[in-house]
Amino acid sequence: MKLHEVKTQSEFFNEVRLGRKTAEIRVNDRNYQANDVLIQHEVDSEGHKTGASLVHEITHVLRGGKFGLSKEVCVLSLSNSSHLNSVILMGHLRDRLVEAADCMEAGIDVVREAGLTTADLERQIQDSRYFATEATTLLKKLGEEAA
Repeated sequence: MKLHEVKTQSEFFNEVRLGRKTAEIRVNDRNYQANDVLIQHEVDSEGHKTGASLVHEITHVLRGGKFGLSKEVCVLSLSNSSHLNSVILMGHLRDRLVEAADCMEAGIDVVREAGLTTADLERQIQDSRYFATEATTLLKKLGEEAA
């Protein structure tokens, strides 16, 4: 499962948000797969992000070269499963938090050897691990509720 972040023009973004548009035609430069997560960021007519975003599961990918579609594009079928996507996103963010804590921990000796204080770094590592544990607990609870 991959996380894909894309920009979507306001007129199309609103149709997706309202549930009237459930498919996206995209250049297939990301190897989109079913079960990947698509995060759409709304952009205005000048291409600037508005701050609004939508999260979807890609339920099907129709690759180009068929039905009159150019080989370079694909049609993504989207599901608005906010709960599922929130769980997936939370798991992804938790994993990145653990990786960040691991990286900080790996560099702590370098900081010490440089003669610098490690108190802030150690606190950041501790907090990261605490929040990762809390996220794991919540993800387990959400998984049990979904079952």
